[in-house]
Amino acid sequence: MFITSAMDNGVLTIFLNDPDRRNAMGDDMRGELIAALQRADTDGSVRTLVLRGAGGNFCSGGDLTAMPPVDLDAAGERLAQVAIMVRQLSGFTRPTMAVVEGAAAGLGASIALACDYIYMADDARLMFPFSKLALLPDGGILHSLAARVGVVKARQILLEGRTLGAEESLRLGLVDYCWPAEHLAAEAAAKAGKLATLAPRSVAGIKKAFADGLPTWEDALAAEGSDQPACYFSDDFVEGQRAFARRGVPVFTGS
Repeated sequence: MFITSAMDNGVLTIFLNDPDRRNAMGDDMRGELIAALQRADTDGSVRTLVLRGAGGNFCSGGDLTAMPPVDLDAAGERLAQVAIMVRQLSGFTRPTMAVVEGAAAGLGASIALACDYIYMADDARLMFPFSKLALLPDGGILHSLAARVGVVKARQILLEGRTLGAEESLRLGLVDYCWPAEHLAAEAAAKAGKLATLAPRSVAGIKKAFADGLPTWEDALAAEGSDQPACYFSDDFVEGQRAFARRGVPVFTGS
């Protein structure tokens, strides 16, 4: 199996599990990850999704030993699968987090950037080698990288095929938190646990509103009109009011 998982108090951690090849994303791993994300999306007990790599690396990108595909049709099918995988992550209705150790290269960086949060070890690297391999940046990274660092900086990073360390990645806003490697897992787990306590309806509505990027004014107002009425009459809103009045901690159930 190239994908393994573990569940703890509403936090589902999915591991890319081919450490001997630094978790390169081959056909089998890609298919298993798509299936795992499908299961997670329909599992109401999952409140936060964490993506990690086994063996001290996040993901070394697409499997170069399996490139090029056998023909143009196979290439198209591969890219269609990549698109499914990235859409699953970016459209996941609960918070998502990538925990980056070692290298996140090429498609590995794309996968991390499809998540809501990126936690990075201080000795890890984000690598964008597409132009040095004569390939187009894939995995939606033309959008996701620019959404984090701006169009001009994203274009420069991709044109130059740059490798970014943790300090520069944090300074650019490319990642959200940077920790010494020995503390990374614990800090990420603590954040994931806090995210798992948030109100599911609110989280799902926020995720849906931002699924396609920055919403327009009309998009934002339409989302409010569509989803807010049901929130008013939810059990979680009653619980939120009760906890707020008592300065307590709400316990949300999604109902």
